[in-house]
Amino acid sequence: MEEGVNVFSIKDLENFSGIKAHTIRIWEKRYGILIPDRTDSNIRRYSESELKKILNVAFLNRNGLKISKIAKLDEDELTQQVMSLSSSRDDSEKDFQPGKILMAAIRFNEGSFMEALLPFVKKYGIEEAYCRFLYPLLEKSRILWQTGSLSRAQEQFIRNTIRQLITVEDNLIKPEVKAGPVIAMINTSDNLTDNNFLFYKYALKKRGFDVIFTGGLLPASEVHEIYRIKPFNYLVVNSSAFDFAQKKMGFFNNLARSLKINKIILTDSPADRDKKFQDRLIITSDPSGFLRCIEGLC
Repeated sequence: MEEGVNVFSIKDLENFSGIKAHTIRIWEKRYGILIPDRTDSNIRRYSESELKKILNVAFLNRNGLKISKIAKLDEDELTQQVMSLSSSRDDSEKDFQPGKILMAAIRFNEGSFMEALLPFVKKYGIEEAYCRFLYPLLEKSRILWQTGSLSRAQEQFIRNTIRQLITVEDNLIKPEVKAGPVIAMINTSDNLTDNNFLFYKYALKKRGFDVIFTGGLLPASEVHEIYRIKPFNYLVVNSSAFDFAQKKMGFFNNLARSLKINKIILTDSPADRDKKFQDRLIITSDPSGFLRCIEGLC
């Protein structure tokens, strides 16, 4: 996406940030968080810089900073707060230096970038390497894009290169002669977490599940069509930009009951929710939480 070319609706901002459109409107009116352009029919339109800003605001808000305090930060202070919080999460592994590793990606040097990542995959295996190093690197590159330190092209290059690593490992898994329980996966909202979904697919296949993986974004309504053609025991849904309102949680819980799905796993929740929710729903916040969850399904 090029700055000043792409425009976004308030629904786009909701889908990317997980902040309800209603809340965004309140923040605009009360705090002046965003100042959108308007079409002739008075419909809000946002630039990429405003998309980045709401992502930064959402990031800080989910990590405990009140919106009233965030609203008082100027652009530089907002960026500094996000970068500071992001850096505090860097792995303590002395050999893992995100800044140094990202330099190869910044120069679009795929060979050097792969060379920097492969030792961690070989030493720890793809699952531990992804949870401890690759996933944090993806999160860091996303924050760097949000704060203007990386271009969209550079952030996509990083995601694509890491996706290749996951795909290689996935292709090495030999199909089971008799697969285990059937599990369907749908990504309903956020294509920025598609690498996580590929990783989850790999982890499930490795554990012998028969995985229905469509790729791309799908509405939740497609679950019924998938089930009609091939009934499944479990359902995995990306919830990184999900509204955890009781009504929507009730929808998935009722879905599980009506289709007799054993469990529905909502992944990549922005909140720290690695716990059971309601009757048949499990919510995980990151790849490590997802792996812990599926061990209980095997």
